[in-house]
Amino acid sequence: MSQGALSAVRRPRLGDVALLCLLAATWGGSFPATKVAVTYLSNTSVVAGRVLIGAVFMGLLVRWAGHRLPSDRDTWIKFAGIALTGNLMPFLLIAFGQRRIDAGLAAILMAVMPLTTLVLAHAFTSDERLNARRLTGVVLGMAGIVTLVGVDALGGLGSDVIGQLAVAGAAACYAVQTIIARHLRGPAPLVTATCVVCLTALMAVPLMLFEGLPPAAPPTAAILAILFLGLGSNGVGYTVFFHLVGTVGATFTANNNYLVPVAGVLWSALILAERPSARALVALALILAGIAIAHWRPAKKA
Repeated sequence: MSQGALSAVRRPRLGDVALLCLLAATWGGSFPATKVAVTYLSNTSVVAGRVLIGAVFMGLLVRWAGHRLPSDRDTWIKFAGIALTGNLMPFLLIAFGQRRIDAGLAAILMAVMPLTTLVLAHAFTSDERLNARRLTGVVLGMAGIVTLVGVDALGGLGSDVIGQLAVAGAAACYAVQTIIARHLRGPAPLVTATCVVCLTALMAVPLMLFEGLPPAAPPTAAILAILFLGLGSNGVGYTVFFHLVGTVGATFTANNNYLVPVAGVLWSALILAERPSARALVALALILAGIAIAHWRPAKKA
């Protein structure tokens, strides 16, 4: 399926809503899974493990679908840029940050991504300029981040704040990846995702080897966490994401920006028994309200 085919989308059905919830569950579940994995393994081992598993899964899927890989150098350069900014750097930053903060807080901080994308799109694109409504949404979302981190905590820059800033930096990386991907034309979305994950694996494995191999027999909890990250978040998550983009469009699929942080908080409460503070819940509400205002579009008249 080519990028041009993505314009022929249909109205969402009940099954599409179910798939959107599945996407939010897999991506939201990555936060408690990462928290478990970094308890036993190094950051680079966690990242290398998840992208290797994801690369094998998606490579088999692309081969089964009969897609061909692109051959031009410019496309692969953009793939490498997406792999660096959209996978390797944010995965490492999230693993680093989750050694210091709860998984639920990490999920909330990742909601900053669509707001950061708005700011970057204003600077690097010509058709997504900031207006009063979008700027209001960005300011409201940033107020949620300040509420979450705490103005007083920023002065001390303790380990919690460093961890929170690392996860927020990962969200900014995802926003940069979105801007790069906007200039990518031609490959089918599934091919793009597969090539990006494979390139990420080529980047992550040398880092893991340089740091040192993981233990020969990591605990079962760590193995299950890595399998979920590779097969669930990377494999199933990417597959569902691009299926939805290709069938019902990017606008409907973008609703995962609201669901993923909520799913992350719920998974963290169920799996890790984390209890989000009242301040965290207020911050989540502010951030989601900011996203809603920034992306709201008035209904067109018939």
